[in-house]
Amino acid sequence: MDTMRYIFASLLANIAGLLFPIRNDIFGLVLLFSLNFVVGLFADLSNHRDWSFKKAFCFFRDAAVYFVMVASMYVLGHLKGEEQAAVHCVSFMIYVAIYFYGTNILRNARMLTQEHSTLFRILDFLYYVLSFKVVGKYGYLKSYMESYEKDKKNMVV
Repeated sequence: MDTMRYIFASLLANIAGLLFPIRNDIFGLVLLFSLNFVVGLFADLSNHRDWSFKKAFCFFRDAAVYFVMVASMYVLGHLKGEEQAAVHCVSFMIYVAIYFYGTNILRNARMLTQEHSTLFRILDFLYYVLSFKVVGKYGYLKSYMESYEKDKKNMVV
């Protein structure tokens, strides 16, 4: 049993050492996902929605998949000898997550405040800027959002 613990500890230490250059990105994702989870949970509870283990499980599953994607992207780039390019790819993935989870956090945070309060107006303005003005500034994001909405309308549930 001790041998298995040593093997497991050695494996974790090696993985942590390999991912050391993107440690700040990993910590940032942990913070982003944690904030999204907490604000979403409070928004659900404040709007009299019940706690859903299924929804929480889906969130943790999605977060784990995203962490694996980010780590895999970096490891593959590192193994190819393109470590700096891999770091740039990871940074891009982090910014994408910040955008989509950030708009979700702002949307949920608005639900936690009184509608005519100053904090609501601040959060509403930030949500407006992120969800509409930023989309218009970046053509590829705008075309993605348009195609997403078009695909969503054509989906048969």
